[in-house]
Amino acid sequence: MLRLDITWLSGTARLARAPSDPEADWPPQPDRIYSALVASWGLGGEDVHERAALEWLEGLSPPCLADVAITGQRQTVTVYVPPNDARGETVLPERRRRQPRTFPSVTLDADAPVHLALSWDAVPSPEHRRALDKLAQRTSYVGHSASFVLMRFTETEAPPDNWQPVRRAPYQGRLSELEGLYHRHLRGEIDARPRPSSHSGRAKPVKEYTRPFPADPNSWIVFEHAVGERPDLRSTAIVADHMRLALMEGWTRTNGRPAPGWIAGHEKDGSPARDAHLAVVPLANVGWQHSNGQLMGLALVPPREQVEEWNQPGPDPYERHDEFRRAVASLGEKDIDGRMKFTLAPQQGRGNWSWKLAPASGGTHSLDPYRYLRNSRRWASVTPVVLDRHPKAKGNARADEIEEILRASCARAGLPGPNKIHIGKHASHRGVPPARPQSGAPPWAGWSRKQSFGARPVYHVRLAFDEPVAGPIFLGAGRFVGLGLFLPQPEVNT
Repeated sequence: MLRLDITWLSGTARLARAPSDPEADWPPQPDRIYSALVASWGLGGEDVHERAALEWLEGLSPPCLADVAITGQRQTVTVYVPPNDARGETVLPERRRRQPRTFPSVTLDADAPVHLALSWDAVPSPEHRRALDKLAQRTSYVGHSASFVLMRFTETEAPPDNWQPVRRAPYQGRLSELEGLYHRHLRGEIDARPRPSSHSGRAKPVKEYTRPFPADPNSWIVFEHAVGERPDLRSTAIVADHMRLALMEGWTRTNGRPAPGWIAGHEKDGSPARDAHLAVVPLANVGWQHSNGQLMGLALVPPREQVEEWNQPGPDPYERHDEFRRAVASLGEKDIDGRMKFTLAPQQGRGNWSWKLAPASGGTHSLDPYRYLRNSRRWASVTPVVLDRHPKAKGNARADEIEEILRASCARAGLPGPNKIHIGKHASHRGVPPARPQSGAPPWAGWSRKQSFGARPVYHVRLAFDEPVAGPIFLGAGRFVGLGLFLPQPEVNT
């Protein structure tokens, strides 16, 4: 079991239920502790690994709670303080209004090593555990800013003896909800403040669907820019084709036979592969305030069925996995710095870039698979979606047909039916080029496409679901060559 121990270092916990409530909020409920961890995540730079750990934590069943007996409930004294929004003449000290405030608190047993414990019936992955430990170390107070705490995660065999049911617990989507409220408050919506959770029952899990690609960052093989002239994000399909060809050649060299259909994308007779096959995904600097759309690297994402086969016990699955690893390793040779590097270059007549890549060394957020694997109700395309077929309708009926095509694409991707679909020319994420170039723009300003796509239109797409959906999401005819790649959007409460 995962356990979180909390100690109030001063022996006093200042916790108000509401501004007008004279009673202290003891014991503090799990949603309050979760909000403190979320605040530490925000102040710490919104690390993607820490976010993934928080989303994992909110998806668990509510924890059990145990607290020490409080020594006493301090008498709550009403004091009158000036408001923060004083304007005009009221700024002058002698003319400022006063508002009543209370600071309820409880006195705790100073000798107790732990004042509050939360226990979840789950064990985190090593990655989540490391992220949770960092969050706990940075969380300095719970409640009033003077309520200094020491937090530490541990793992135990059983819950505390004096456990009690909880009244308020986080739930799936709580982090996105808090994030949306925060951004609304920054835009000037004074009332956009979080309300206490009313959730006390079993956490509602994210519904599982049969997905063609695994939601596991460890199955992504990520390469980063090493040197050379990196291609434009709009050339994603061409770059992905060259990456696939290089991997197929590496497979043949190391394994002595042609690459299987799940890598090549076609069957032995040359027909398109019927099942999901390897996706080559562009990883770009997009989605942040100052993003420029620069292509930072590429990722190889094997299909789910292949990953599940590799994870089976026995020598045969290991050998099949090793065949793939050998093919990847054959892409290049170790450089003077000891890192394997390889070069992607176009065929003659298809451009003049020569891009050298190396296995990612970590630390660059744009290259982190977690960005694309989070749970969210709202998703928007980073690379435009190539429709699976050409719409035939005209006029107003055309939009309905395009939506029908996209819903069918969602079903093929193992997604639930979205409640809203929005299509357009422009992307929702910063740094992403439009789906179609401006009139008179040079040819390179348009997104590259494979010949097999023909003249099918491309659109940037936004999807909204009733329940949180886990990534990755690749949609449309170009989903195996980096087109139709989606990134979660922050939840916005209205």
